Amino acid sequence: MTWLKGRRLGLLATAILLVTLISNLPAQLVWRQVQPHLPAKVELDGLTGTLWRGSVARLQVDGIDQGALDWRWKPAGLLSAELELGLNWRPRGGQVDAVLRLGASAVSLENVRGRLSAASMAQVNKAPFVLQGDWLLDIPQLTLENLREVTRATGRIAWQDAAGGLPNPLALGNLAADLGADNGWLVMQLTDAGGPLGLSGSARWQPAKPLKLDTRLQARADAERDLAAGLQLLGRADPQGWVRWRAQLQ
Repeated sequence: MTWLKGRRLGLLATAILLVTLISNLPAQLVWRQVQPHLPAKVELDGLTGTLWRGSVARLQVDGIDQGALDWRWKPAGLLSAELELGLNWRPRGGQVDAVLRLGASAVSLENVRGRLSAASMAQVNKAPFVLQGDWLLDIPQLTLENLREVTRATGRIAWQDAAGGLPNPLALGNLAADLGADNGWLVMQLTDAGGPLGLSGSARWQPAKPLKLDTRLQARADAERDLAAGLQLLGRADPQGWVRWRAQLQ
């Protein structure tokens, strides 16, 4: 049976060689194969390294600068026939760590932890209003099938010391969105922590579709006068002071 042991060793050596070759593919070569299949226009400036380990000095999505990105290949993903990468994303004023898993048809983000500056993200994405505060991310899993439908989502996004408005931001308090998935949509249950803005309701999102909001808003007693006036523009308040606001945001 010596020949059988030799054959197994040969197969093992071949597998190790293939893994080594794949992991050391130049990042530029891999990117040229992936880029045409993305649902948005993504450009990478300063792309260096390999599939194993590399970095991007500037990531642009639809012409919008989204900061720097590093990645590190995790071989454990081979056990489930997936490409698994550890990510470190550094947009302006923030930092986020996550694990990206790429399968045959699904893309998953796991263990997403970090902080984003609401002010910086609003400026970078050319929002027509001013934001303040921090977005705190704690998302164990977010899975997309064929980059079209959200099949699984768990976790929370908290907006700490939230403020927003134009020309000057108004204090809103601490707000949060608990994540879930429903029939292909990412569903966010919206709540507040008792600050100036009362918030309840939900938001629904799918790739390449508008964000759908179905909410109730209330300016509490400690809210700035302009906040109450702004909510009146959205609709008439009920006897408890809540304003129903439904909208679709691109």
